[in-house]
Amino acid sequence: MRKLLTGLAWVLSTAAAPALAAPDTAEQAQYDLFIAAAGASNGAARACGASEPDLAQHEATARKNLMQYAKEYGFASASYDTQFQKGLEDGKTMMDEMKKSGVDGCRGVLASFQNERAIGYEDMKNALAEVSDGLPGEEAP
Repeated sequence: MRKLLTGLAWVLSTAAAPALAAPDTAEQAQYDLFIAAAGASNGAARACGASEPDLAQHEATARKNLMQYAKEYGFASASYDTQFQKGLEDGKTMMDEMKKSGVDGCRGVLASFQNERAIGYEDMKNALAEVSDGLPGEEAP
């Protein structure tokens, strides 16, 4: 009887749980861009002289938050390291080119970087929702 009740409770709880559809190709591509953007922020901050401890904290925070986001919304995250590294290289290159052209964007880059370095998951998720017109599976307003 106990097994039957436990099994029934499990069936009812899973049937009542909202089912998120697997992300479509466009949503997955956007998630990959979020990873690359985190890497670009890290690379740009590196080019602007951010400290190694701050860079490491930023990278760890981005990984933790974006992996949680992937788990919550069903994104594939196997290419996380590749996407982050590509973004890191692109961000560093972008800042180096800006400096060569006489534009110093380091002040803005470092201010944003410092905010991202310790951003909590919910704040990151809200920021991603803002730039992508909602969270995965939601219809845009």
